[in-house]
Amino acid sequence: MNKLFNIIFKDLKKDKSIYISLIVVFIISFLFGLFFITILKDGDRQQLSIHINNYFDSIKNGTFIPNLKNNLLNNYIFDAIIFILGFSIIGIPFIIIMLFYKSFILSFTITSLIYNFKFDGILFSFIYVFPHLIINLLSYFFMCYYSFKLCLNLFYKVINKSFINFNNYIKKYLFIFFITVVLLSFSALYETFILPYIIKIIY
Repeated sequence: MNKLFNIIFKDLKKDKSIYISLIVVFIISFLFGLFFITILKDGDRQQLSIHINNYFDSIKNGTFIPNLKNNLLNNYIFDAIIFILGFSIIGIPFIIIMLFYKSFILSFTITSLIYNFKFDGILFSFIYVFPHLIINLLSYFFMCYYSFKLCLNLFYKVINKSFINFNNYIKKYLFIFFITVVLLSFSALYETFILPYIIKIIY
C-alpha cells in the first residue's frame, strides 16, 4: 500500500491539472446529485420512497438475498470500461461522464435517504455509504485519473506523430487496475455479507 500511495502522490504532484479537472467534475456532479431530488416531481419522489422502503423492509424481513456475483460484476465491469477507455484517444469525455455518474449517484443516494427517513436518514446514509461506496468512488476516481492521463498521452503522440512507447506507463496502469480490482472486491464482499446485517440491526 505504501508503494501505491507513493506512486499516486508523485503522479498527482506531476499532473495537477488532470487531478484538479477531475476534482471539479466530482464536485459539480456531487452538488448536482444533492439538489436533484428537489426538481423531481411528487410522483417520482413517492416512487423513490417506496423503492427505498421496500429495499430496507426486504433486508429487515430476511427476504433480501445478497448476490455477491452481481456486486462483483457491476464493480468489475465499470472499472474495466474505464480501464479500456484509457487506450482510446477519444475516451476522455466518456471517462468524465462515468466519474460524473458515480459521484452523482453517491450524493443522490445520500439525499434520497435523508429525504425519506428525515433525521434518521443521516445515520442510514452514513451506514449505507461508508465504507463500500466511498471505496468504490475512490477506486473509480484513481482509475479515471490514470485512464485520462493515458488518453492524453496517446492523443499528443498521435497529433505529434511521434513514437509511442508506453511500456513503463502500462506497467503502472496495470498495477493501478489490479489494486482497484482488489479494493472493489473487498467492497463487494462488505456490501454482500456485512451491510445487510448492519441495516437489519439499525432499521
